[in-house]
Amino acid sequence: MALKAPRRPTAAIEEAMGFVGFFGVVFLVVTVACELSGRPALGWALTLLALVLVVVVLDRWRVRVLRRTAATSGPTPAVPSRAPGGATRASDG
Repeated sequence: MALKAPRRPTAAIEEAMGFVGFFGVVFLVVTVACELSGRPALGWALTLLALVLVVVVLDRWRVRVLRRTAATSGPTPAVPSRAPGGATRASDG
């Protein structure tokens, strides 16, 4: 059975930021194309504004989770690093 690494507390928020950010870039391109071609772009621009605001809210939420996680988890005990095979590295002294 393979061991899984612990999941960061902000992983889901960062995934949501990436998802919303992708569509933000798409809507930016569509808005610029509409502006340059003379087609109406107000709806596209308002949608882009909403996506930017969602990314800002997600970022604030991520920072709040990081601060809360840092405050609750104290300093971690120092554990010497082990190279594959169980031998310690030369830098561990």
